Amino acid sequence: MEINKNKELPNMLLSHVELYVKDLKEMTAFYTEKLGFVITDSGSGDNGMVFLSRSPNEHHQIVLSPYPSRSATDSPVDHISFRVDSLAHLKRFIESLLCSDEIPLQTVSHGSTWSIYFRDPEGNRFEIFTDTPWYVHQPCKFEVDFNLSDEALMASTLQVIRELPGFAMANDWQQSHQRQLKSND
Repeated sequence: MEINKNKELPNMLLSHVELYVKDLKEMTAFYTEKLGFVITDSGSGDNGMVFLSRSPNEHHQIVLSPYPSRSATDSPVDHISFRVDSLAHLKRFIESLLCSDEIPLQTVSHGSTWSIYFRDPEGNRFEIFTDTPWYVHQPCKFEVDFNLSDEALMASTLQVIRELPGFAMANDWQQSHQRQLKSND
């Protein structure tokens, strides 16, 4: 990937926050009962991650993670996530971050998104992502190669997710999610 340090970076929007929690049931009850969030997905078992949203356009705005923090300092925040409009915009951020040898990138797909994870100079973890045209139940995460052409990346992602639970077109999932939110009003 050719790196161009002078390119203007595209806009990105804050998408979601993942929180480490000690009492998953209590935190889930608080966000659903007191703040009106809807559970959009959850991991398996009593200690699976819980994905919550109040937006018809966001699969999750808050993720409750019952796992121990991977951070060297105690913080309830796992990562802060920003959405960009397209795969081309995501690749522009990859180029920008690759200008520094000191910023290792984790490049993944969650089936429903393509994402990069990285840490700022003080160790705070960030994600920048763009949507895929698909939906799968979360959590889902696998490595991807952003050096592939857009067409090859789409094909390789689809090959991994098309047999996963909940696989659907993103538009179909969004319509179902909107109906779920309206039924909670």
